[in-house]
Amino acid sequence: MKQVAIVIPIYKNSVSKYELISLKQCEKILSNYPKIIIKSKGLPIPDYLKNLTILEIINFDGNYFDSIAGYNKLMLSEEFYSQFLDYKFMLIYQLDCFVFSDKLGYWCNKNWDYIGAPWISKTYNKNWLEIKYKKFIQYFKQRLNTVDNSLPNQYQFNNRVGNGGLSLRKVKKMYDLCIILKPKIGFYLKQKSNLYNEDVFWSIEVNRNTRVINIPHCHEALTFAFEVPPVKASDLNHKNLPFGCHDWDKYEDYWQPIFMQYIYDITENNGDV
Repeated sequence: MKQVAIVIPIYKNSVSKYELISLKQCEKILSNYPKIIIKSKGLPIPDYLKNLTILEIINFDGNYFDSIAGYNKLMLSEEFYSQFLDYKFMLIYQLDCFVFSDKLGYWCNKNWDYIGAPWISKTYNKNWLEIKYKKFIQYFKQRLNTVDNSLPNQYQFNNRVGNGGLSLRKVKKMYDLCIILKPKIGFYLKQKSNLYNEDVFWSIEVNRNTRVINIPHCHEALTFAFEVPPVKASDLNHKNLPFGCHDWDKYEDYWQPIFMQYIYDITENNGDV
């Protein structure tokens, strides 16, 4: 079995300046790994992929790429994961990601079932007593929704791991769970709120009552990826950069001097190129 594939979803013919930066950095840092494009079967192969070393292009029904709801359905389907069963892991790399160094092999060797950038609360810190108390409250809220008796609620996101945009997933585990948990997945897919996105399912719902998938604590996940807020994430990670980041274009002021170190200027207007 092969170790890992980088899976890059694309949706359109054009690409923005920032998305092109994301692709260039993926090619530069992760050149040693197979890259697989997933796209709508109705989308022609875009010109902007010409400088990317691509192993394979896999087409899916266009409905999966028309909306967030469609993408959630794809990422919670055995149809999707069945295409990658030759690999132990897949790295989902959306075009608002950026990787700083090649630590992909290191994270594969950690053998987690799922890891993404943690959703850090504004008040989170490493004081052990506060952490112990907050973990108890979080455990309670995870098991029993204290807001409106539906699943999930916004408090359950605090310091959970994590966002699916840049995420490492164990393929066979995801495939099996998509089959085993099909009724629960069906419930999620009927909801209209972003509280029911596919990464919320893997991060919160699957382990709600018992530990089904192995996910690291947010301390460790911070060394994998940052998302929001990056200033807080950096402080908690002792000012060290993680393996990568997601949704960085929403925090240009923070990332601009860091990206300049990698020879990318994000001070100019972002637009299609």
